[in-house]
Amino acid sequence: METRFTINISLQGPAGKINYGKFSLGKDKKEANEIFFQLKGSPAEAPGCSLKIEFVEEIMELPILTGTLNCNLDELKENIAIISKEIFRIAHLENGNINAE
Repeated sequence: METRFTINISLQGPAGKINYGKFSLGKDKKEANEIFFQLKGSPAEAPGCSLKIEFVEEIMELPILTGTLNCNLDELKENIAIISKEIFRIAHLENGNINAE
């Protein structure tokens, strides 16, 4: 059974959800969870417009939402830096397969 992990970033507003970012975290559940748990934000729903980070496990290409964080712009900036650093570490320093394809 093919399993992959991703982090999706969206803007939630009055007109609905606008997805604008997706990070592939590879196939290792432990690594993906460790990355998600480092991220800043709150699982509580934010009123009005909010930046949303969704942690998704894709099993046989079916997405299963496993975690959600709402964050402000400063937290999002930190989160993108954390995700990028961890993807680099896994892909280059540990020779891991981080590709979603």
